[in-house]
Amino acid sequence: MARKSKANLYHIIDRIVYMYHEEKKDIKTIANILQAEGYDISKSSIHRTLKSYADAAKEFQEVYEETKVLVEALKEKPASDVMEGITKILANRLFRFVKDIEMMDFEKPEELILSVDRLAKVIEKLERYRAEKVKQILETAQKDTVSKEDLLQMLKEIYGA
Repeated sequence: MARKSKANLYHIIDRIVYMYHEEKKDIKTIANILQAEGYDISKSSIHRTLKSYADAAKEFQEVYEETKVLVEALKEKPASDVMEGITKILANRLFRFVKDIEMMDFEKPEELILSVDRLAKVIEKLERYRAEKVKQILETAQKDTVSKEDLLQMLKEIYGA
């Protein structure tokens, strides 16, 4: 397992970010302040902490923007393909998160495992739902009890328009 950063060990990440962004202190000044308070932390450690924070903020912003787009798409077309797209994006994000798991410290790792399991079950249920609906439409089409327009509408409900 990768070792924790000193900022993380000392639980001062928020303080470093606050001094840098809100108090507009430079990295050298932050290092001097923390060292004067007895923390064994270098300028490079503070720089890595700020970079990690910026990367996390950027990724959060990307997820936020993707979520907004998906919610709008879902409002317009509440079809199974949109739901499948959402679950696949969530799975992708979750697996990217898990890829970096060695750098993380979990109090409850079972929650992560449970989330992955739930996501996999949702994807499986969506695929079964879609297959069942297509089967129903094909059976209906063979009976010739509905018009082509109605069949097209049913397919649009499943796959979106």
